[in-house]
Amino acid sequence: MPKAKPQAIYTESNTTAAFQLNWALTLAMREKLLVPPSIFESLKSATEPDAVRILEQAQMDDFRLQFMVSTRPHVSPADVVRSVKGWLQYLMRAIKPKIFQGTYNILSIGETNNDCLNAYVAKQPQRHPMADPRVQKQIELLQFFDEAANLKEPQFSNHGRNLHNLHIVIENHDHLHNVNEDVLRKLRSMIIRSCAQKQHLLARIGLVSNHLHLLLGCKNVYSPQSVALALMNNMAYAIGMKAISEFSYYVGTFGPYDRDAIRLAIRSRN
Repeated sequence: MPKAKPQAIYTESNTTAAFQLNWALTLAMREKLLVPPSIFESLKSATEPDAVRILEQAQMDDFRLQFMVSTRPHVSPADVVRSVKGWLQYLMRAIKPKIFQGTYNILSIGETNNDCLNAYVAKQPQRHPMADPRVQKQIELLQFFDEAANLKEPQFSNHGRNLHNLHIVIENHDHLHNVNEDVLRKLRSMIIRSCAQKQHLLARIGLVSNHLHLLLGCKNVYSPQSVALALMNNMAYAIGMKAISEFSYYVGTFGPYDRDAIRLAIRSRN
């Protein structure tokens, strides 16, 4: 008989998330059209049940609309596009039955940009030094960086441009320190392998004794929640299905632009 698939330890129901998930979305219209302000106001209420909150919006020109939105962890970038496009098309149906082209542009944005966040994660061993120099050296050697994983360039699909970059932080269970080199290497290897299987672009692992930071780029069909939980369960599997992590995690978005830059750009068009 085939071997039974291990049951997930970390699930949506038993694991909590701290999060800051923001996106800049640009939609292209088929022809020149001015969207009434009242429609934008109705759109904000319509997308809320989808866990898509519109923070800023503007008409860039006669053909393009731009939005800054926040989401909850179970919402993927593809869900954001479907929610905003679908509801806006519905609200505009009396004015124009079909207003959108197929193309869109959705970019992950965060409190800081790629370069600043990359530098922060790279310095984790120095920010959390070990008392024993030998252990400190061991931790430093376990860091991971893939220069070829370009998280600045959007990925292209048949329907648009996507940039889905996540910063994930996972803490050890009970916040305990772990300096067992064999265990740490197994966790590191499992993270690299599971990201490759899902075709995530893993740029950096900032690993220290009691927590780790991950910087990775994902396809737009994956929700931040699904990415984080899969990694946590794979880490547990690597050490014999033990709950090595807290039943919580942090996930945030980031990209080449920070939130303030996008917010100012949108407001300048209103």
